[in-house]
Amino acid sequence: MYWLLFCGWVLGAALFMARVNGGFFTNWLSDLTFPAWFYIHIRGLETSDRRKARLLIVGDWFGRSPERALVSIFLVGIVSEVMTYFWPTGIIHGRFDLLDILAYVVGLIVCYYFDKKNEY
Repeated sequence: MYWLLFCGWVLGAALFMARVNGGFFTNWLSDLTFPAWFYIHIRGLETSDRRKARLLIVGDWFGRSPERALVSIFLVGIVSEVMTYFWPTGIIHGRFDLLDILAYVVGLIVCYYFDKKNEY
């Protein structure tokens, strides 16, 4: 699942950057797959020993609990989406779309559910 999500994210991002009119694949594929992939990555769920990823400055802070991973990834997604509303030609190109936020939520909730289910 980890690599499938990664490939979906890269495909969606590549189509978006190439300005391909691919419907779902261009508009929401990376919004659905990246948060889920990153959740799995920072929680260490793709490894057999569940070793959490250590980010450069914050270490494994984001991956220490399912709740921390869920909330932090969601907040970063919201900030990036709001940036497209107020600064559409800024560092993150795009247009504000509430469906992007829904895609973040769907991907994250599915990961959070299975993470909590398998936690004990």
